[in-house]
Amino acid sequence: MPNYNHSVSTTCPRCNQTRMARGDVVRKAEREGKQFFCKPCRNQARFENKPHPLKGTGVKNDPIKFPAYKSFTRAKRRCKQGAKHHPAYEAVEFRFETFEQFFDELGPRPDGCSVDRIDPLGHYEPGNVRWATVLEQAANRMPRNYWVT
Repeated sequence: MPNYNHSVSTTCPRCNQTRMARGDVVRKAEREGKQFFCKPCRNQARFENKPHPLKGTGVKNDPIKFPAYKSFTRAKRRCKQGAKHHPAYEAVEFRFETFEQFFDELGPRPDGCSVDRIDPLGHYEPGNVRWATVLEQAANRMPRNYWVT
């Protein structure tokens, strides 16, 4: 009995690329009067009118909030590492409950700025954080050798 499932060369009417496809599938589409599309075009047509349920809804897709979110996570990580990060972070706590609370306090991050504690001995908490440039942060630090015991 002959095998009719050999691959045949077919051209996709949507992308005009020549691809190999199973012969029986191509012949069936011809018999039924349907166009035979390549797999990438079939998937694209299948999902083009359906919105992605999660795409574009998070902080990472928001160009205004994402830089502030990176500062939020990095400050939180510094506090979690504590003295492993730097002796100055041994007793520093991160007291913001959520990113929304942090964003409401500081707003969007300006270009060239990062989060700074107003009181260098205080915690990351509402009322003690601001966006500051490198020069502002350098002027706000403790004296040299302050952390050496």
